[in-house]
Amino acid sequence: MLTIGLDVGGTGARAALARDGDIIATTSTDRPTRIGSGGVDAGNAIAVLTPLVRGLITDGAGPVGAIAAGLTGFALLGDDLRVRLPQALAEATGAATVVLCSDMLTSYAGALGLRGGAVVAAGTGAVALGSDWQGAWQRVDGWGYLLGDAGGGSWLGRAGMQAALRAADGRPGGSDRLLAALIEQYGDPVALVRDLAGRDDRAGVMAGFVPAIAAAAAAGDPVAGDLLADAGTQLATSALAALPPGAPPEIAYTGNLFQAGPALWGAFHDLVSAGATLLKPAGTAVDGALRLAQGAAAGSLPPNAPLHLTRTR
Repeated sequence: MLTIGLDVGGTGARAALARDGDIIATTSTDRPTRIGSGGVDAGNAIAVLTPLVRGLITDGAGPVGAIAAGLTGFALLGDDLRVRLPQALAEATGAATVVLCSDMLTSYAGALGLRGGAVVAAGTGAVALGSDWQGAWQRVDGWGYLLGDAGGGSWLGRAGMQAALRAADGRPGGSDRLLAALIEQYGDPVALVRDLAGRDDRAGVMAGFVPAIAAAAAAGDPVAGDLLADAGTQLATSALAALPPGAPPEIAYTGNLFQAGPALWGAFHDLVSAGATLLKPAGTAVDGALRLAQGAAAGSLPPNAPLHLTRTR
């Protein structure tokens, strides 16, 4: 049986075609899927994704049993898109079953597989998802850079910028090394603050300061090292909190932020390992989407899974 997995973000999408679980073709696009205050742009999502999946199907490949797409902004999918997108994907591929879900669920299935436990994802933002695989699901954080995403890239970058500004003011807790890095990367601090206030991508701009924090920590800056360790602690706390009662005490992780430095990883590793078994991620979000597609085709998805499933025939 053929299945298709999609990982759809705000800066592009990746797709894979598998036969009986083995990937036989992959493709990707840098075209963004637009997400605004009104939700995911239906016409844009269809225009981006249908040619992407159509390009995976070759003559004689056979019928597609199921397709699963993990989308950034899944919570903002309107009723219209929940109908139109599955129809468009089914028409483009001939899929009998279409699954739409959050990219966090595909990350979960990719990192941990189709079983219970928890996965924490840390990039610009931070969110954890856990399940006992019997019907209980628990999401922790992912509240966005203004009120949450503790330990994520924007959270950490902002903390580093604040330490730089404390040094500029002569307040305790500042870092002269981070102040120098901030000026080198962004210029005048006053101009940076003014610029951030008017930008729509301020979360990404703040996350862009993480490499400077990592470099400062590697050079022995104690403030930067403490910030990384605090981020690791926050991520571990979210991961452990995502385990529902009765779930296997197993936690996997995903996201580039875990490469920010040994202080972050050490704090994360030690706290998680004190309460659960820490596992290396088994695969990517595309792998997770393929696993969800296979589970949907076989009728073996767990109850109450946070997804939208459409049977086209």
